[in-house]
Amino acid sequence: MSKLGDKIRRARRLESGAIGFGPMAARPGAPSMLLMVHGPASGMRPPDDLAGRGVDAILLSLSNPQADMSRLARWAKEAGDVPCGAQVMASSGKTVAALKEAGADFLVFDAEATSAEALLEPEMGYVLALSGEPTDSFLRTLDAFPLDGLWVHDWRGPLTVHRQIELRRVHFLSRAPLSVPVRPDIGPAELECLRDAGVVAVAVNGTEAGTWQQLGDLRQAIDGLPPRARRREERPEVLLPLGRELAPQAEEEEEEEFPPE
Repeated sequence: MSKLGDKIRRARRLESGAIGFGPMAARPGAPSMLLMVHGPASGMRPPDDLAGRGVDAILLSLSNPQADMSRLARWAKEAGDVPCGAQVMASSGKTVAALKEAGADFLVFDAEATSAEALLEPEMGYVLALSGEPTDSFLRTLDAFPLDGLWVHDWRGPLTVHRQIELRRVHFLSRAPLSVPVRPDIGPAELECLRDAGVVAVAVNGTEAGTWQQLGDLRQAIDGLPPRARRREERPEVLLPLGRELAPQAEEEEEEEFPPE
């Protein structure tokens, strides 16, 4: 399992506070949303600086994977425990092997340009770059693929009810957590609405002016979100334990009475 996949699972995990009909709440101390930074390495702050600001994952855009492999290796090493991924639109099995050797934790790929064999590396995390308005049947088939999530890279705010419904459609049919690009000054209310639509990670452009100065505030806004409530379709059926059934006792045989002789 990739480190990104593990973080996503922990962010989505719920824990019951009591036995029976108690409310379900997010695991204490675990943020229910991840903070990512994306962009080319040449335009962003060093990885250790980003990690110090509370970034959960780094996504590097590689326009020339062969030429950028050494830079990726340096970033993955300096990022430490922060998973570092690569966005490569056209990938093959050899590309994925090279990315893994360089230290990449996950790959963001395009379905049209990526070879099917590229998804065979069990230790690599895979995130599908999604654009446009995918059909319902396309989204349903994604559940069979080993995906850590979907990167809805062309999503743009503000979040209206219609856009929230569309995000929920993508999440509900694909059964995959979503990552979307956001402004660094996004507010807590909009973050909560995105989370309710199936978004588990928000990503800011690390090359835009002002991003670095606002990373700390965005981290605090994410950490301050209320616990994620369990949605109706996620609520399990509550079964109460039944008492142990007593084994049927054998009926005592009545002694046959004989008349006195």
